[in-house]
Amino acid sequence: MTQLRERPVTEITRTPTRKRTTEVVVGILGLLAAAVGAWMYFVPADWFLGGLAEAWHLGMFTGAGALLAAAFGLFAYEVRKDEERWTTAAITAAVVATLALAAAVTFAVIWIV
Repeated sequence: MTQLRERPVTEITRTPTRKRTTEVVVGILGLLAAAVGAWMYFVPADWFLGGLAEAWHLGMFTGAGALLAAAFGLFAYEVRKDEERWTTAAITAAVVATLALAAAVTFAVIWIV
């Protein structure tokens, strides 16, 4: 009979690094939407798109809040999943995501009313 000999295998205990591209891209889009919304708020009424400025800033703020809530929510989920416990970064990101979602809902209600 032959006997199979195994080579000793070294285990890698570190977790592989994960790229946070999605969170960064969605967060930057949210910040850009908020910047455009703030700019549209101060657009003069005699501008050629001045009629759009009446409600566009509320829509942009709503979209920005939703995008930022998604970005920070994804970040909080991934940090919580990687660390397997609630860290300061995960709690802070979850709180910011909740505040961004509350702001998006508030601007949406104002926009509708």
